[in-house]
Amino acid sequence: MKIYLIKASAGSDYSKYKASTGGPPQNIFSAAAATPKWYELDMVDETIGAKADLYTDADLVVIFMSTPDAYRAYELASKYKKKGKQVILGGLHTKFNPTEAAVYADCLVMGEVENYWVQLLRDAEFGSLQPIYESSEPVELSMLNPYPTDIINPEAYNYTWSVVVTRGCPFKCNFCLVPRFFDKFQKRPIENIVSELEYLKTLGVEWVELHSDNLTHDREYAMALFKAIKPLKMSFYGETTVLIARDTELLSAAVKSGFKAVLLGIETPSEEALKAQKKGFVKPSKMKEYIAEIRSHGIEVWGDFLFGFDEHDTSIFKQTQKFVEDIKVDKVIPHYMIPFPGSESFNQLEREGRLLTKDWSKYDGSHPVYQPSRMSVEELEEGLYWIWRKNVSLKERVVAWFS
Repeated sequence: MKIYLIKASAGSDYSKYKASTGGPPQNIFSAAAATPKWYELDMVDETIGAKADLYTDADLVVIFMSTPDAYRAYELASKYKKKGKQVILGGLHTKFNPTEAAVYADCLVMGEVENYWVQLLRDAEFGSLQPIYESSEPVELSMLNPYPTDIINPEAYNYTWSVVVTRGCPFKCNFCLVPRFFDKFQKRPIENIVSELEYLKTLGVEWVELHSDNLTHDREYAMALFKAIKPLKMSFYGETTVLIARDTELLSAAVKSGFKAVLLGIETPSEEALKAQKKGFVKPSKMKEYIAEIRSHGIEVWGDFLFGFDEHDTSIFKQTQKFVEDIKVDKVIPHYMIPFPGSESFNQLEREGRLLTKDWSKYDGSHPVYQPSRMSVEELEEGLYWIWRKNVSLKERVVAWFS
């Protein structure tokens, strides 16, 4: 049996953001890694500009999607079904919109695939595919296989790659789907990570995302990881919270390991908004001190900033710009708060009748999809554009205009 894995992409700003902040997408590569060698396997990642092959001779087509790419996934699914293919849909959007997704597929995969993937493939092979596959237990990360590098070569990602370190997040921010997708925070054995990195180095991979939604949450584990990868002399980046700044020993170990940049969900200078989003552990009043500490170790800081919280009025834009200039982050990533379906933010806005659209293609961080509480939609749009122009380089603007 031949399997064709597709990461659907509509070319949205959200897809471009995800492609620019990481290597291979987790979903198709996780499924590929879990596929036994006796199956023939092909895959395509549309986030890097490739297009799915509508004339594939695969028996089973598996399409993963995020919310802004849902319509592209449904378009592909419909075309493959017309050709008589067995079609499976997966990804975050499928997990939280199963009734909608089921219209376009023979089968849905929900959450992490590894626990049931081999059984699903057997069922597909023998014509007994079930409507839904969903694991009742978190995946044991010691069982993960390395992502394959022989189908989509690392060169396609400019020799940037992603290695799973942890899954899940201990925090439950209202706008985030991670704690709702993964049942608990789990850590992968460090020796498995090192082994995978050693192999990637032989392929010329130069820049590795240590994939985790909270890389340093477990201090002892993070310290051991940094010490273990130091001899590899590779370059790394990852995501954690600004609280890493309080631990100079951990920062020092990170730098010595080759850790070059960190993505932080700074979100907003509004302490009121952070508390409302269950992210009160981030203290704007401490941010300048914390960012300075991280940067003093030679680590670049990439700051994610969200606009449109209920606590925001039109003053938030100038307030944020002043904040950005004061705390001195190296890269500012501004976008609307995206109320992804399945999130507490989405549920609240739907209850209050404030969603402006359920056109999923607009849920990409560059379109306002709900009525703000303390400003008009137009004011939110104008404010975000002003912030974007203030902080995005001319080169990035030209690329955005022509794309």
